[in-house]
Amino acid sequence: MALLPRLLFAAGSVTEFPAPSPTLTGPVSLPARLTALSEQFSVPVIYSANSVSNSAFNTLSDSDIQHCYDTSQPLQIQLSACLHPVGLVWQNTESGIIIKPAETPANRNAQSGEDSIALEEVMVTGHMSTTSPEAYNQHYDNATRYARQIKSEAVGEKAVLVGAMLNRLPAGNLAEALQALPGLSITRDRGEALNINAMGLSAEYQMTLLNGHRLANTENIRNSNQYGQQYRFDTLSAGLFNQVTMFKTAATAQPAGAAGATVDLLSDDPLAYEFNSAQVRLTAASPEAGINYQPGFAAIGNLRNHSGTLGAVFRMNYENRLQRQYQFETWHWGENGGAPEQFQWQGLADNTLVPTDGLALTIENEDRTRATYYANVVWQPVDALRTSLLWLRSDTGFSFDEHRLSVSPVNEQATAMTGQNNSISALHFSRAEMKSTREESTLDYATDTFQASAEWKSDRLPLTVTPFYSQSRADSVTRDPISRVHVAMQPAGVDVDVSDHQLNQFVVDGNTGLVSSYSHITQMSKRRISVENSATEWGGDVAFTPPVEGPLSNIEAGWLHATQAHHYTRRDIQLSESALAALPDLDGRWLMPLPNGFEADFFTYGQAGWLIPKSDLFQLYDIALSFPADGQASVNDLLNSYAVTFNAMEAYLSAVWRPFGAKNNGPDLMIESGMRYTHTESETTGSGINSGGSVIAQHFARTDSAWLPSVAVKWQFTPLWQWRAGYTRSLNRPNYSDLNPKIHVNSGGLPYAEAGNPLLKPVVADTFTTSVNVNSESIDAELLAFSHHLTDYISEQALTLDYRGTEYETLQRTNNSEGRITGVQAGAEIAFGQPGIQHLRHRLSATITRVTKAQISSQSEGDAAAHWRAEGVSDWTGNIRLLSGWQAWQAAININYRSRFPEQRDLTNNADVYVEDYTGVDLSLNWLFSANATLRMDIYNATNETVKRTVDTGEASALMKIGESGRRFVVSLGLMF
Repeated sequence: MALLPRLLFAAGSVTEFPAPSPTLTGPVSLPARLTALSEQFSVPVIYSANSVSNSAFNTLSDSDIQHCYDTSQPLQIQLSACLHPVGLVWQNTESGIIIKPAETPANRNAQSGEDSIALEEVMVTGHMSTTSPEAYNQHYDNATRYARQIKSEAVGEKAVLVGAMLNRLPAGNLAEALQALPGLSITRDRGEALNINAMGLSAEYQMTLLNGHRLANTENIRNSNQYGQQYRFDTLSAGLFNQVTMFKTAATAQPAGAAGATVDLLSDDPLAYEFNSAQVRLTAASPEAGINYQPGFAAIGNLRNHSGTLGAVFRMNYENRLQRQYQFETWHWGENGGAPEQFQWQGLADNTLVPTDGLALTIENEDRTRATYYANVVWQPVDALRTSLLWLRSDTGFSFDEHRLSVSPVNEQATAMTGQNNSISALHFSRAEMKSTREESTLDYATDTFQASAEWKSDRLPLTVTPFYSQSRADSVTRDPISRVHVAMQPAGVDVDVSDHQLNQFVVDGNTGLVSSYSHITQMSKRRISVENSATEWGGDVAFTPPVEGPLSNIEAGWLHATQAHHYTRRDIQLSESALAALPDLDGRWLMPLPNGFEADFFTYGQAGWLIPKSDLFQLYDIALSFPADGQASVNDLLNSYAVTFNAMEAYLSAVWRPFGAKNNGPDLMIESGMRYTHTESETTGSGINSGGSVIAQHFARTDSAWLPSVAVKWQFTPLWQWRAGYTRSLNRPNYSDLNPKIHVNSGGLPYAEAGNPLLKPVVADTFTTSVNVNSESIDAELLAFSHHLTDYISEQALTLDYRGTEYETLQRTNNSEGRITGVQAGAEIAFGQPGIQHLRHRLSATITRVTKAQISSQSEGDAAAHWRAEGVSDWTGNIRLLSGWQAWQAAININYRSRFPEQRDLTNNADVYVEDYTGVDLSLNWLFSANATLRMDIYNATNETVKRTVDTGEASALMKIGESGRRFVVSLGLMF
């Protein structure tokens, strides 16, 4: 007779089962007890009906019954007390708790035949809870079911990740975990995810919120590149949040500021937990071939009082990460005919690409620590009033030590060969100009966010009022100034051979390990950067639900006052030429061997080691180099320091309509429409240059107002199929650094300058979407099309500037462009296999995005380059996730792909910069060896993928930069109490 396994899952209110009296004489049912345990701990319980019903549970002693029904004990204690006396055992798996007979020689032989067990259909009782996090924190199937439920109920386009969807897949930080969201891709920096891109738009068009309110941004301070409003996710750990919602288009109820997607990070509700609990995870990580193991620690706890009126959640994560990246890099390439005279090559065609700045081997050593934690306290003294306080803190420290060997492409005594891409591929220098460089610093990134809100429900009207306050601050500072020491080397022969995807040769004649191969110190400098960013919001929301059923389902309104402030300060100081000349002669006291040789898969043959300046020569040799007071800042310091403030007043009104009323069965049509008004006053202060060439303080102000309508339609035309369509208007404020009224002259390669524009307007986006979705128990699939029309698009324009008697081709961002971005997204998630004792359980998810058009058009008259491709946009992005579970084991593979995309458009003689195709593969293996303990191993960048940048003019291309970070291994032990 076939055995019938039964899956019991209950989520919702918990049913209390008091311990029975020892004198209980009536019949007692083991299936009923297992049902109660499933409800109590919100966990699936799987068992064979035959083995459980035939057990001798009703013959247990009163003492055994008392222990079995002791609901004060943890799950594993109650299970063991109920099962062991009747010859049954339990096992924790990804699919739930499996009950089976204890192994004996008799049943081992009985189960050896293939036909001895026939598993029939799995019965599922109960439904997914929308309130209890225990239901989806530990079980991937439950998490995906809940995420589908949220998505299905929404009128507009959104995607959701909850619980196990965020913590069961390998992810180095929160951005890497978000790759599971359909249509979202990431930008990597030094082997780790940094920014997100979505809906065919690059990182500056996305917005990140915490519980619906803006988070302050940390800023890059390692070099002069500034990300502005591009949120840096490398400061947040992957397991910090339990639910993330991505709104694929702007939502009326959210702050204005994103033309692309909005990612809303949602904190836990401590009153939603059914039971008090604590979890701890200990980790040890190591880079490939590394002997140092970096520790990590994570803790999660929730507490609720007996009456359920007061609760708290605390989460924290600490991790240490050692990273070493090997790079071959160049900085600028240009067409031979337009290159400066010292970089031109006789005999080569004018359109041949040639290097116009150094070629270098670089080793970046980084020691990173990241601590993130938040606490959320909720008090609900009565049903009508609920208050919440939240605190989020992140501290990230980077200590880096960078070593570089660079060659100047000045070609007085050099020969070159061109490759098939019409660019120089092989160079031979007879007497090359070279230098060894060391750069060191310690950088601190800190974010602090405090939120307070209340929710009041009227007892007379179906009205809810929610006032709120949110303050977020991010500080990015160089704790130790960035120190740079350059050492010139004696002229020597150098051979460099570069192909499309690798460095074939980088060889220096002679022995670079001898001090005699080095000449003198050419630069000793320090840089200090401090960036303060803040976002403060306060206001309120009101929701009204009509008391009688009709076409109007819901009305929401709200108001918001928001202030965003950004203050960037940079200071540079260096030894003068006379002070450098007065330094003692270079000898072994100044130099040391390279700690780690240059080794990379993309590097075929060449220089493995050289000498570098000793660490912090300033202190070792008492070299005085202190920063001047603020009132004595240099011209460059003044031009590179600025402050920007946005003060916005916003209000909105939205409504949800059901023209034909709510229907439990049959087609259902829902319409959500709304309007948001935003009024923004912008101020920028900085320094500029007047007509006489003097530096002057400057102040600029402008006011922008906009009406932002939106409408979304959802038609549930069968129980499984949904169709959606929508239109939104949104705006995107300029990046802070683009508003700085600076003048910056490029110090290397081609002579050009950059100028800021403090009068930039916001970009306005009109977005249309339509999608169809099918959702069943075993499959969830979606096809979506989108189209953005961007007006007042911000792009670079070329101007001519006379700076201190020299004319420069100058790049300045203006609003004289428009953009059209269109594309399609497709995604599917399939569950297959039965969650039985002998069967595997699989879940396969795949998403793909195809951008069919990403064209930017200039609106300036006489612009020769009238059309070009939008920067930061790939033609193809995709993600594949496969999870397989068998009894106590779960394996996962996460594959992410992003096709080639333009990173930087160039209007001077330099070539455009592209980031080449990238495929990342991460692996994970979990062993749930008890109900409260999990052992896990993750492998990041399992295929050791390199990040490549190329330069391209359309007629020629060349390898600009290639970097390799290696694999990373992490082992963790998770404990639940």
